[in-house]
Amino acid sequence: MQKSARVSQAKLNLKKVENSITLMKNGFELEMESAKTNYLNNTASLAIVKKNRELALEIARVSKVKYDNGIGSSLEVVDAESSLREADANYLNTLYETIIARIDLDKASGNLNY
Repeated sequence: MQKSARVSQAKLNLKKVENSITLMKNGFELEMESAKTNYLNNTASLAIVKKNRELALEIARVSKVKYDNGIGSSLEVVDAESSLREADANYLNTLYETIIARIDLDKASGNLNY
């Protein structure tokens, strides 16, 4: 009877280990998919923010030319330059987030070398 109980206990322990391995594999897969999705989203956001920055740069340039030619107001120039600074900040922030997302993806895939 004692031998049967030890065998049953060993089978239960084996099943616990198998469940732990499965849980760990699922956790790694989830981390990888999450990192990949986050990186792709940040990359798409970076492209949009970059276009917004380019547009703000063009608007600032045009408003400066209009002001220099006496057509635009100084308020328009100040507003355009303020928008440009905000677009620059958004771009840098999104770039930073994209770099962090890439590092997280490399980490999740096991490609991060120290």
